[in-house]
Amino acid sequence: MIDSAGVLGTGLGAHGAAVLAFTVIVFALFIWDRWAMTSVCLVILIALPLGFEWAPLRTPQGTVDPMRFFAGFGHPALIAICGLMIVGQGLVVTGALEPAARRLSALFGARPKFALLAVLVGAWAVSGFINDTPLVVLLIPLILAAAARARLSAGLMLMPMNYAVLIGGMATTIGTSTNLIVISIAVALGAGPFGVFSFYPIVAAAALPALLYLWLVAPRLLAHVQPPAEGLSEQVFDAEIWVEEGAWLDGRPLREALSATGGQLQLIELRRGGRALARLPSVTLRAGDRLLVQDTAANLKDFEASLHAALHGVDEEGAAAPNENGDAGASADKQDATAKAEKTGKAPTSTVVAQMIVTPASPLVLRSVRQERIAERYGTIVVGLRPREVHAGFERANLTERPIHAGDILLLQGESDAIKQVQRDGFGLLLDERYALPRQDKAGFALFTMAAVVLLAATRTLPISLAALGGVLFLLASRCLSLQDVTRSLSIKVVLLVASSLALGDALDVTGATAWLAQLLADAAGGLSSAWVLALLMAMMGFVTNFVSNNAAAAIGTPLAVEFARSLGVPPEPFVLAVLFGCNLSFVTPMGYQTNLLVMNAGGYRFGDFVRVGAPLFVLMWAGLSYGLVLRYAL
Repeated sequence: MIDSAGVLGTGLGAHGAAVLAFTVIVFALFIWDRWAMTSVCLVILIALPLGFEWAPLRTPQGTVDPMRFFAGFGHPALIAICGLMIVGQGLVVTGALEPAARRLSALFGARPKFALLAVLVGAWAVSGFINDTPLVVLLIPLILAAAARARLSAGLMLMPMNYAVLIGGMATTIGTSTNLIVISIAVALGAGPFGVFSFYPIVAAAALPALLYLWLVAPRLLAHVQPPAEGLSEQVFDAEIWVEEGAWLDGRPLREALSATGGQLQLIELRRGGRALARLPSVTLRAGDRLLVQDTAANLKDFEASLHAALHGVDEEGAAAPNENGDAGASADKQDATAKAEKTGKAPTSTVVAQMIVTPASPLVLRSVRQERIAERYGTIVVGLRPREVHAGFERANLTERPIHAGDILLLQGESDAIKQVQRDGFGLLLDERYALPRQDKAGFALFTMAAVVLLAATRTLPISLAALGGVLFLLASRCLSLQDVTRSLSIKVVLLVASSLALGDALDVTGATAWLAQLLADAAGGLSSAWVLALLMAMMGFVTNFVSNNAAAAIGTPLAVEFARSLGVPPEPFVLAVLFGCNLSFVTPMGYQTNLLVMNAGGYRFGDFVRVGAPLFVLMWAGLSYGLVLRYAL
């Protein structure tokens, strides 16, 4: 703990001045956005250790070790973020959130503004009792899935959701670890006590205009944001859904099929035998009917689940070749794969949906998928086709018998290794391999794991980093995740940003730059009323917490708050709460809080997006919380 008198009396040395100047430069580079964020992070991680090696800093505790600035790679915050991203991936690959996502997507599709408001209010209310990070991890894949189905940009929702969680987290003493640190230090210094809901009304009042801002204004400020685009993943494909005898679709009117997909099914043609039927809602579907649909790869897979049907290719004899979610043959293949995995001790080979562009030299050119016997030779079926252009004599129906042309894109489904073999044999070039089919038999394990991680972290039975690591171990042991899934879920950008921000925060602390900033506030407070001193203290802590860890800011700011209150002859509680609130105003930078980094990766945000949306929110919450404290404590 830093002694308040020591803080107030600390000056700024050459090292502190240099680090402050470096911080300003780095911040400008982040906002400028001409350099990749990873490049700026590498500059931080290289410049700090080299600088302290060439110009050693000697303190009463000894010379500062330049290698300490690499400690962020093993910091609990980084471990927690990586572990939680992996646990969240378990919900994705098992399709555990599909039922909830369908309901939420239906709401987004019908009333998107109301749905966003419901998400914001719900996230705010829950986060006062559940740690912010696991809650955001739980909501990210849910919102991503719902947005995809409703054909909305997840970037409009993820950042507002995250900020709603952060606002709710400051409402109770147990909302965040930062709150607990501030309260613990304050009580040790003679302030308090504070009940769990002591400051809930103040936060609730300030949150009302903030939530309205996040609901009505923030999405407009994020209208330009597009989620991370990976190649041609959003290409639209033609595909066929066959009505199997005795299946759910058999005997049902077309309107029920459309209703089951929330009205999202784009039916291009309905064929019975060799003729096309009128696409009337009252038409009764029969075994052998073929529904030609058109949509993205991800949505086509969703239609399979909604309709209890399967996308079909055609084998060499012209018979239906269903995918793994279809008939008993596919199930047998899946069982064989599982049995093999049990014998070898390895996770089953992942079944994926991949996109392949047909090259001019491909054997498929001017031939059909059926003629080349793709299904028989590779155990891989063609479930969709996007033609380069509409050729002469082009027919949408019976996609596996169409002549293929160079530039056409095929949607393939099968085991990852088999699809790669199709490429090696010269049929085309793989564009991506992103859509791993949900391992829905493992959905229960994934849900249990996430619930356990959240419960252990929320009750503080285990630190969130250890709870997350335990969840990762369980998902691997239960074969919910493969090692490939683990590597795919991690982001090097997030890792570097966390490590570099921790290094920069440590440099500001060890050089006395943070304490010097506190001294500025003390000097500025001369002659000001208690209310203005409180507001300035909260603003300063809010600024610091966007660059230094919340806990470090709390450790420095809490003794300062108690000292200010004593010098002014007022109760210390409002000043302690000013520090607590300020340390939670981490809206302006992605490194301000770990959940900012999580949504940054998932939503495709840039540094400037956090400034654009977070700065007005910062001012709004700062003004509301300051006014609330002044009224509550009659300052």
